[in-house]
Amino acid sequence: MKKLWMIVLALSVTVILCACGSAAADEDMAAVEGGPDDAVVAETPEVASVDAFGVVTATKEVAISVDFNARVDKIHVQVGETVAEGAPLVNFDISELNNALNDKKRELAYYQEKLGQKNYDATKLSYDLDVANDELATLEEQFAGQEKLYQSGALSKQDYDAAKDSLNAKRNNVKNMSLSLSSAHASVSNENTEIKNTVQRLLEDIARLEEKYAAANFVNGNQIASTLKHGVVLEIPSKEGAYVDRENTVMTIVDLDSRIVTADIAEEFISKIQVGQETEIISQANPDHVYHGKISRVWGISVKKGGETIVPIEIELSDIDDALYMNFNVDVKIML
Repeated sequence: MKKLWMIVLALSVTVILCACGSAAADEDMAAVEGGPDDAVVAETPEVASVDAFGVVTATKEVAISVDFNARVDKIHVQVGETVAEGAPLVNFDISELNNALNDKKRELAYYQEKLGQKNYDATKLSYDLDVANDELATLEEQFAGQEKLYQSGALSKQDYDAAKDSLNAKRNNVKNMSLSLSSAHASVSNENTEIKNTVQRLLEDIARLEEKYAAANFVNGNQIASTLKHGVVLEIPSKEGAYVDRENTVMTIVDLDSRIVTADIAEEFISKIQVGQETEIISQANPDHVYHGKISRVWGISVKKGGETIVPIEIELSDIDDALYMNFNVDVKIML
């Protein structure tokens, strides 16, 4: 009897184990054959990238200044103001330049007139000598006839002597005029050389002043306007009423179309960074908007910053807009 109970107990355990195994198998099959709601979704692998911190900067600035002494008359803009092409920036009082230019022109006119007068005097003296030579030739011819008349007794000695004295006087006159002309030519030549040098110097001074005026690119005579299509005033170190020259920058305008992002890459990641890699830029002021760009430059030197060694890079943006201000802090993701 005891042996019979042992057999019954063993059979019961076997049935229970088989039932459990069948239930587990059914659960596994249900997991595999279940509906869409029960399916296992595979995780998308993350794209390899390097994160960095950057700042919005610009590659092009325009310094507004003049290469001559002038007074700042009127400043039309303020720091931080955006300006379009043709927008007035600053007016100058350029009376000092105009006065200097007019003085040079008056002096030039004086020396040009003086040079012309010297040449006229020499020309007139040469003409007078030619006339005197013609008159002398006529007297020589007349005297030759009078001498024949005198020798033939047809002319008195008194008339003959008078004709001879007149001829000698004309000869002396022509000789003196010839000497004067030679001396005048020498004098005029020396003075002309000095005057011509002065005229050349004045012409060069006038050209230099006019070039300085032209280089200022004035509109309306004395106003500098923006040449940038999309700019912003970065600084205005000068003030209205101040006198400036080429050593002084009146204001600096940044070309907003030249904005880039400069970022710092930790030295342990720099070997993975190269020009042309795609980037995503997120402004900390507008974290919901993503800008895109490409690395345009990797510095060939590392620098110490905040106790760490970093390598600066530059990123050229492809979808820049007015919401991305200069000097904004941004987060950079570089796709590897």
